Amino acid sequence: MRHPRRVRLDFVAPVHSAPVAGVLLAIAGLAAAVTVGIAFNAELSERARLDGELARVARPQKRAPSEAANKSAEEAAAIERELAVPWSALLAELEAASRDSASKVSVLGVEPDPAKHTVRITAETRNLAAALDYLERLQQSKLLRYPMLESHERRKDDPEHPIRVKLAAEWRT
Repeated sequence: MRHPRRVRLDFVAPVHSAPVAGVLLAIAGLAAAVTVGIAFNAELSERARLDGELARVARPQKRAPSEAANKSAEEAAAIERELAVPWSALLAELEAASRDSASKVSVLGVEPDPAKHTVRITAETRNLAAALDYLERLQQSKLLRYPMLESHERRKDDPEHPIRVKLAAEWRT
């Protein structure tokens, strides 16, 4: 029988010295990594500064939509008040009062104030007695409260010299 050959194992490997080029390459890589890290940190600082400036500039714009919303809400409320004026009943009442006064009164203008529930009526008559009759007829109205004569004047610029009267009243809701 033959004996197997003995294998000799050497567990201690010889230490090789690193070549100079490898050491220089490692140093260059480390320097490049440090340079990139410093540049990255500078960019992060610049980004943080710009974000802060953008947030400071953008704040007034965030308030503007709420101001616009308040303004549009106020406009909507004003439109709602305008629509709440009982136009049909109010104009029908003024026409009926004019008919009852034998058409001696000419209504020139009707100006409602929806916020105060008042109406101003501008009219012309030939004499003050017809204006007072018209006022009395409006005082009998179920729609109008407290009709009163605010002013009257004789129009001298008109050849017929009519009397222009201004009446005011509140309307019931």
